[in-house]
Amino acid sequence: MTASSESRATLNAAWTDTLAHAPTLLLTWLCAIAVYGFTVLIGLVISLVFTAADDGTGSAEMLGLVLSNFAQLPFVIVQNLIGVMFTAIPAVFYSRSEVVSFSDAYAILMGRLGRYVLAGVLYSVVAGVGFVLCVLPGIAVVTVLPIYVNKVFTTDDDVMTCFTSSFSAAFGSQKGWGFVGIQALAILLAIVTCGFCLVGLIVYVPVITFFLQKYIVVNGLVRQSAA
Repeated sequence: MTASSESRATLNAAWTDTLAHAPTLLLTWLCAIAVYGFTVLIGLVISLVFTAADDGTGSAEMLGLVLSNFAQLPFVIVQNLIGVMFTAIPAVFYSRSEVVSFSDAYAILMGRLGRYVLAGVLYSVVAGVGFVLCVLPGIAVVTVLPIYVNKVFTTDDDVMTCFTSSFSAAFGSQKGWGFVGIQALAILLAIVTCGFCLVGLIVYVPVITFFLQKYIVVNGLVRQSAA
């Protein structure tokens, strides 16, 4: 089988697997919207209360802004965790070869919540530092995210090992570089899709996410040892 036919077969499988997880993805998406709406609402309420109580000096308004940010922080963390599940769901699916229901996804997330929060903090800090110091390291960190999420959710390796080994998986082999190239192409196609039809992204993003995770597993970029 040629590389092009293998890629076509992988893409077809990703489409089929995405359809099988449509209910799970839809419920996850609705949860993300609900949490986002609640986060915005909390910030607005706190800001409005302190703005109304301001004596004209602006101190109360500033205090309200600070408090609203603190109040929103837990919900921002929850929202980010939900967002990661869009990558974790296909990763777990290809690890277990079983359709991941919404209840399964919830159980997986809550089962090792501390691990996932720690993984998110580590990734955010390193990515932030990478972009501040130099754009290229930040881009490299973003590139390994699908592999990193797969390792965090499907192996028992510690978070730091998952993070560092993701770089060797992505940049240490021909198949890894192939993954990097596919991601770059996927981003370009996403931009084009967004330009023509924003609704198209609703279909494109889940399919390409499943495609990337299947590529990771098929090409051995992650050592499968289901957690």
